Amino acid sequence: MARNLYDIEDRNPDRDRRWLHEKQERPARIVPVRLLLVAFAIAGLAVFLLKDALPGGGNSAAGNTPTSINASFTACDDPNGDACVLTANSYAYEGRRYRLSDIRVPAEDGARCPEEAEKAQRGRMALLALLNGGRFDAKPDPTDADPAARRLTRDEVSLGEIMILKGHASPWSAAPIDWCAT
Repeated sequence: MARNLYDIEDRNPDRDRRWLHEKQERPARIVPVRLLLVAFAIAGLAVFLLKDALPGGGNSAAGNTPTSINASFTACDDPNGDACVLTANSYAYEGRRYRLSDIRVPAEDGARCPEEAEKAQRGRMALLALLNGGRFDAKPDPTDADPAARRLTRDEVSLGEIMILKGHASPWSAAPIDWCAT
């Protein structure tokens, strides 16, 4: 309501200027701030409770933290197996397939000669024996883009290096290896 210089009754000026000190009515802003705080609290709680269910949450799909494994492994062909050796450089553990990133091994499937298939089978059995030899650590390989790449160690000794020393594998390289000629 607009104020006039004079009150209606006496047409005299408002000498004490009371109208200047009256507070203006403001919309209440407390409710939206409280509502935002409650919404942020609920969202934070939801993220905390669902972090393992979200992609990339928790341990990044069993992914980037070292795992200490002490399981009884078997030979199998199921990449979703619980604890089994798939090839001479790959294994399945708790429903996920992993591979040793520091070695190259002969292929059992698609072998170019009977010797390569035989070397692959011997390498698979050697890896099975190594994995069943006691607790070992499976560490993600930071130099490999593949999230399934692991470096397996027992007492800080690489199991891949043991496979190389026993003649079941070669150090990893991008160049193809002719297993029939070796």
